[in-house]
Amino acid sequence: MGRENKKDSVAALHREQILKAAGQLFSQKGYEQTTIADLSEASGYSRRTIYAYFESKEEMLYHLIEKGLQALKAEIEDSVSLQGDFVTRYKAICQAMRRYQKNHPHSVAHVNNANAASLEGGELSETAKRILLLGTEINRLLTAFLQAGKESGMVRRDVVPALSVFVLWSGITSLLTLAETKGAFLCSQFSISEDQLLDYGFQQLINSILEVRISDGLQ
Repeated sequence: MGRENKKDSVAALHREQILKAAGQLFSQKGYEQTTIADLSEASGYSRRTIYAYFESKEEMLYHLIEKGLQALKAEIEDSVSLQGDFVTRYKAICQAMRRYQKNHPHSVAHVNNANAASLEGGELSETAKRILLLGTEINRLLTAFLQAGKESGMVRRDVVPALSVFVLWSGITSLLTLAETKGAFLCSQFSISEDQLLDYGFQQLINSILEVRISDGLQ
């Protein structure tokens, strides 16, 4: 390994350690309440070192958002390329979003609550620009997936794929949040597992745009 490559690898490791500490603190204390002093103590890096790798606390958050979206995009690409029918690929996308919500909570929270108009205006950091690009690319993947379903006759003719992406995204993320907050109660109430609860919800959502409804499997 060359000197420059080794230097880059070491820098990447330091950045990752700082981001790991930031993610943990944002979960424990909240983003607004977390200070650079907190990050310095939790990560073991001095304030000066932290600022050498990140311009601000906001930039750390953006990197966490970007990391989550990169993972989600890769999984969605794999999902839409799977062998099988439209519903099989849709369920794979839902499971990808389930893992995204579990493994990248800060990315999920800020993507769902982001004001796109404010992000698109003014001067943006390179990380923020990459976040916007990732969001656009994910939307294009999902729009193409729904369009293919429409052309195959699985999705109704009156469905607008690009708009339906946002509707389904909202429905899936709301369902996943429901499972997190009230899943134990619902599973007990209906004598089902969390997987069954989510599968039921995923199917109800996709049935809203299918030409022929699929069975929910719960009677």
